[in-house]
Amino acid sequence: MEVIESQEEEPEVDIEKIAESIPDIEEIQVAEEAQPEEIPSDIDMMYKDASEEFLDNLVNKVAKETGLIVTQKICQGYFEYTYIISYPCPQKYFQLQLDFYRAISRRGYLNIMPAEEMLENKRFYKCFYVPDPYIEFKYMWIRRTIKHDMNNEHIEIAKKLYLNNPEKYIEQLKKDFGPEVSSLVLEILDKNDVEIFNRNFEVFNSAAKRISRKNASLPIRLNYTAFMLGTVIPKRIFHKCGLSVAFIAPDGAGKSTVISRVKETVSGSFYGVNLYYMRPHLFKNLGHYNKLNPTEEAATNDNPHGVVCDGVFKSAVRFFFYNLDFQFGTLLKINRKKINKQLVIFDRYYYDYFADMKRYKYSLPAWFPVAFEWMIPKPDMVFVLDGNPEVLYERKKELPISELEKQCSVFHQLAQNRKHFYAINVNRDVDTIVDEITETILREMARRTSRIMK
Repeated sequence: MEVIESQEEEPEVDIEKIAESIPDIEEIQVAEEAQPEEIPSDIDMMYKDASEEFLDNLVNKVAKETGLIVTQKICQGYFEYTYIISYPCPQKYFQLQLDFYRAISRRGYLNIMPAEEMLENKRFYKCFYVPDPYIEFKYMWIRRTIKHDMNNEHIEIAKKLYLNNPEKYIEQLKKDFGPEVSSLVLEILDKNDVEIFNRNFEVFNSAAKRISRKNASLPIRLNYTAFMLGTVIPKRIFHKCGLSVAFIAPDGAGKSTVISRVKETVSGSFYGVNLYYMRPHLFKNLGHYNKLNPTEEAATNDNPHGVVCDGVFKSAVRFFFYNLDFQFGTLLKINRKKINKQLVIFDRYYYDYFADMKRYKYSLPAWFPVAFEWMIPKPDMVFVLDGNPEVLYERKKELPISELEKQCSVFHQLAQNRKHFYAINVNRDVDTIVDEITETILREMARRTSRIMK
């Protein structure tokens, strides 16, 4: 089985220390090609006769003994569990992902390689059990077919495995895949030509589907359907693995810089990071719908109080229109991304209205957004970047210091009076601020994950 390497440079993790934390059991193995001196990203492991509770305890043990925290547990598919563990405060992109499979199954390729086959004739290599070389050779071609992805590095790995016993491997490949695939594999290895695989992909794909049909009996298909409907889908919906985070602050707090840095440090614990300004943007700016004179929402505002506010009626219409965007955008857009294990970051949010309505051209009283706060979905976490008004003013002199003092007071009160709000002192260097926010997010993810660990 294989490691999927990240393209980002990552902190080192001692693979021997990880291995020492994994008990010497027959249920767990990884591939020889996935045994670097350091773990780059993912470790794929097969198991049998092990419960979900056993896997939870195993991963918790690994994390505890290596000084890491479990930030994600994801039920990916048919008895397929993914755990992401991380430093509490990584200094740069980091992700260690542990993938456990009872069988290799993907859409259209059910039970294509069951655990019993992967574990047969296993051997000990470096720190883990690894598959029999031919099984790994076979798995590599199946994996590349499922992913429809082959490169020169994959060919070199296949060659290395093939040279263990060329005659046996080709003969066995004929039995498993058919003579046509066997001939194509020989040609690919001989010519080092990825294009042969690409041109004949349907031949490989048809052979893989034949293997799947052979291995996926009716009871297995019924069990697969029941597991997906009864376990995977409910867990993904009711225990979302993603997170929504909002950053609010007065001008001069360095919000954009902090957000940019935090995206880098926490991204390894999510399957993507999405950045939104103020709201989900399911709907476009209201001015866009004016067919006679359409106007788009400005991305920046260098003079936030130099704008002409709309009248009361127009302000109210726009206010409630954007409230609908918060509601339906969260329901249809943000929640979907959280189900898909993604991080959603809001640069400003509804709570900014409490401090400054004029910035958004509203001619509405200060109590107005407070009165309708109940309509607005709450992010999972809200970071309030709090600082000394005089310091903020020196950084960005767009608003009078009196206005900054008022806004700082409002934001400070928000942080003190609401759950899941975190006040972050920005009168410090950026590294310290980013470290505090990063650790807060990842520990919150670890806390949420612990609730679904058995």
